[in-house]
Amino acid sequence: MRIFYLSDGLHAGGGRMVNLDHVEALRGFGYDARYLVVPAEGVEAPQFPLGRDVPWQTSTDDLTLDDIVVVGEMHAAGARAVMATPARKLIHNQNPYYSFLAFRDFGAVRGWGCEAMLAPSGFTADQLRQMGWTGPVHVVRPFVDPVFAAAAQRRDEVRIGVMPRKRPHELALIRGVVLSQRPDLARVPWGRIGGRPRAEVADILGRCDLFLSLSHMEGLGLPPLEAMAAGCLVVGFHGGGGREYATAENGDWFDDGGHLEIAAALIGRLDALAAGERFEARREAGRRTAAEFSLARFEAELRAAWLAIAGPP
Repeated sequence: MRIFYLSDGLHAGGGRMVNLDHVEALRGFGYDARYLVVPAEGVEAPQFPLGRDVPWQTSTDDLTLDDIVVVGEMHAAGARAVMATPARKLIHNQNPYYSFLAFRDFGAVRGWGCEAMLAPSGFTADQLRQMGWTGPVHVVRPFVDPVFAAAAQRRDEVRIGVMPRKRPHELALIRGVVLSQRPDLARVPWGRIGGRPRAEVADILGRCDLFLSLSHMEGLGLPPLEAMAAGCLVVGFHGGGGREYATAENGDWFDDGGHLEIAAALIGRLDALAAGERFEARREAGRRTAAEFSLARFEAELRAAWLAIAGPP
């Protein structure tokens, strides 16, 4: 038996890195796990982070009834590539909001041959069931890389960390409101984070007092958890999937549309920091929350899922 996670050949962050974590952990358990690469346009060979390459192939010709393929919920090219093969088929649905980008509906998913789904959170599993998926769902929560908790915290000045990719215009709106209402806060730097290795992101977050969460239509949302692990105060959107961990104790969380409220919360936190408040209880609550997304729990949930799906290695 072999387990193939479908890949487009790019493994720079987000869900792609989570898939790589799955494959590496499964190999550590003794499963023959590897990548089946259906390259994105312009990709000639998989691009792995340094030191993290795993076995891979591009051909589907040797897939058998004993093999299992795992396809991302929006990887249409991957789904097409394995459709006619005899291999067993699963979907790793890391974001329920993207469930129908590769498939019209769950009838099409079942017709393709999907026998079960992997999900990154209880929130995602519940969403899938409410949407109409009636097959098995195995929850395997990703882990927050220990590099974030280990980040040296050097907060010599107050700064705000932000990953703008999912809500760039909303970032401009929130920042504009803050500066319009409080021009004196123009001195506070806003550090943009994106497209960097985990260690570099951890180093940046270790320098930030605040993290503006721009989570949007998430299956879980790792960036706020990573920020909490690094000791940041989190203010912003839970993005749906953040409901898995968002509490009044570990952050200031808002629904979509709460731009003015988020700006007000940022101003309030900045003023309190300037007055000497360190929010140690809130930071510690964030660290505890992030610590729940541990490597040990990830491995336990992944092992249990694959024992149910495929039996022991």
